[in-house]
Amino acid sequence: MGIDQTMSDFDQLQYQAKTVSELTIIIQAKKIPNALLFSGNENTGRKESAFLFAKACNCLKETGIACNTCKSCRKIDADSHPDILCVNLRKGKKIISISQIREMGLAISSKPNEAKFRMVLILNADLMNRQAQNALLKMLEEPPEKTFFILIANKTSYLLPTIISRCRDIRFKPLTDKLIEHCLINEFKVDKQMAVIASKTADSDLKKAMMYLNLNQNDEAKDVDWIKRRKWLLNALASIIKTDSNTCISKGLMLSQKLSFNPDLIDDTIAIMKTFFRDLMIFKLYPKKIVNLDFFDTFTDISQMVETKKKCDWTGYLYETEKRLASNCTLRLTLDKFFLKIVTNKRKLIYD
Repeated sequence: MGIDQTMSDFDQLQYQAKTVSELTIIIQAKKIPNALLFSGNENTGRKESAFLFAKACNCLKETGIACNTCKSCRKIDADSHPDILCVNLRKGKKIISISQIREMGLAISSKPNEAKFRMVLILNADLMNRQAQNALLKMLEEPPEKTFFILIANKTSYLLPTIISRCRDIRFKPLTDKLIEHCLINEFKVDKQMAVIASKTADSDLKKAMMYLNLNQNDEAKDVDWIKRRKWLLNALASIIKTDSNTCISKGLMLSQKLSFNPDLIDDTIAIMKTFFRDLMIFKLYPKKIVNLDFFDTFTDISQMVETKKKCDWTGYLYETEKRLASNCTLRLTLDKFFLKIVTNKRKLIYD
């Protein structure tokens, strides 16, 4: 089930009405760019819009929009159209390699089989390595006949400027916390407090919010009980901070070790940790504005022990850790460094 199909109370593509309108105008003007860049956050309807665009470009009724009933539209919906190509990360890989781009290049070296406009969709385009991007750049400079490229990227800064300059940038706005919260409450009957926690932890990503509430039944993440994992993680962080003795060092290193056992979960683990340290910073001034309201008593205790500057320092350490992990630093060593900095900073406060 696609992300848009999980919502009946509001339509995610309708939320992106301005963007969809821009794409419709392009089709109706019959001036299809050689390349488009769909930028924005994950799960904001970019993939769905790419296929909608491809259907409208090739719809046999030629009305400027997809009819969803003609042979071409039905083939694209069934993922059986020979001229709709998709490049994505291969299983177990972290980058899109030059070999994938070369394979795609061979596939589009001849004319389209039946489409008026062939689409090459590159998901996670910002994860192409430099060699892959250079290979793609040559295709963008001399695009095959009746072929357009759509690149979907979260971090456009990872793309070569020369690639960006050859693409028409189509921006998808992030979902608001309130919109995600509304969907969770009304569509999935989630408790309001948990809906608030999930929506603010997910950073404008509905699918992530659903995962944190164990609602992704068809997702690989169903093997992880995120509700229990969040509570365990927040209790572990609170225990490290509230412990006054030398045991806080061993607790920090033990938590680092446990988190390192599941590298595939680290991004979402960091997202949860961000809410914890954010709540620590703002609790004294805005206690009702914290994300983790179910840990209100815990933050009450900690706020009386630690001064605001220390809490800000800890948040800075976490963002520094996130950057290190994004640059492929060793997971265990990076986490060890983070928790040791937390403990050292805390111990200075205790003994001052």
